[in-house]
Amino acid sequence: MTAEDASTPTTRAVSNQSSTVHGAQQDIAIIGGGICGLTTAVALEQRGVSPTVYEAAAEYRPVGAGILLQTNAMLVFDRLGVAGRIREAGVPLQRGGLRAPDGAFMTRFELDAIERSEFGYGAVAIHRADLQRILLTALEADVRTGMDCVDVSNTDSPVVHFDDGTRRRPDILVGADGIHSTVRKSVAPGVEPRPLDAVAYRALVTLDLPDPYRTQGFEVWGDGTYTGGAPVDEDRFYWFATAPESLTDGPMAPDTVEAALREYLADYPEPIPALLDALDATDVIESELEDLPPLDTWSRGRVVLAGDAAHAMLPFAGQGAAQAIEDGLTLADAIAATDDSDAAFEAYESERKPRANRVRRESHRLGRLGTLQSGLGCRLRNAVISAMPDAVFRHLRRRQAAGTSLPEGEPGGV
Repeated sequence: MTAEDASTPTTRAVSNQSSTVHGAQQDIAIIGGGICGLTTAVALEQRGVSPTVYEAAAEYRPVGAGILLQTNAMLVFDRLGVAGRIREAGVPLQRGGLRAPDGAFMTRFELDAIERSEFGYGAVAIHRADLQRILLTALEADVRTGMDCVDVSNTDSPVVHFDDGTRRRPDILVGADGIHSTVRKSVAPGVEPRPLDAVAYRALVTLDLPDPYRTQGFEVWGDGTYTGGAPVDEDRFYWFATAPESLTDGPMAPDTVEAALREYLADYPEPIPALLDALDATDVIESELEDLPPLDTWSRGRVVLAGDAAHAMLPFAGQGAAQAIEDGLTLADAIAATDDSDAAFEAYESERKPRANRVRRESHRLGRLGTLQSGLGCRLRNAVISAMPDAVFRHLRRRQAAGTSLPEGEPGGV
């Protein structure tokens, strides 16, 4: 690669698009080859635009934990022609529920049967690496690994600087590089993630769980603790737990982590004990829970943000990945519709910002509730949840599942 690579991308005809695709001759660079970046690339390519994806990691490896793809994410993947492969690789979740620390259900709800009957797809849990593999297989565009973006000069034409000294001058730059985005500094300088004052532990656990956990997700809301998980394939379960602060002092030695988690979750109901018994502590990922404050704009000049770079949210609504995936499709539609990047970005933001910001706010509120540290407060919270009619939860899930296709104010037939 030369010091400045501005080669013209190739284009492909797409049967469901008109013969004139407005964005086809534009050179589009996507920084970040995660779920958002790859979804955006697949959607662009299917609309006759061939982007180049730049990923900081040296290679794609089967690492990471599970990911929950809610119905709205699956509807996007259906439009991109990969939903069937995702259902086969992951686990369609039949039902879910919220439980108290004593094991009692506060609420439980059907997932797959109801949402498939109304929308065509229900929620699917899958290993993140399996989802990346499916998206990479669906993509013919150039994906360049080992390309770490370290700076962006955002003038009339953006200049991307990589850690190996190379530069790139694309017509459009998409920042899909996560919550600690380098690209975002050129759009919203000074905006930094904000902590929740809670720590998350995540891991993939290999074990043979009995029914109903082979097809069912679960959550337990305790005092300062939110834990749960879901199966991602026949013998692996994605598990997570939060704590008000790190459970270990200093480095995360496996023995220390395992002992700390066992002590912290000692009184929690099944399947938590079984998961801890099967846990390989070397696989545990510890991270501070953070989200982003709302940005005034997601774009500046010819640079636009998507996914966590634009609206990173806490995981409590299970919508972080789905919102990033919605971004990818909407942004691709907007770019393919016009040669005017300002018009494309305006259309993209007008559709996505209100919904993504609403979900981000809901996730933040749920995070405060889920990590509440007060014995009395937690009992009151759980009592209120237990008393809520099932119709409330059905309405909330329907509003999530409908994506941008359902007006925000529609009652949803509850």
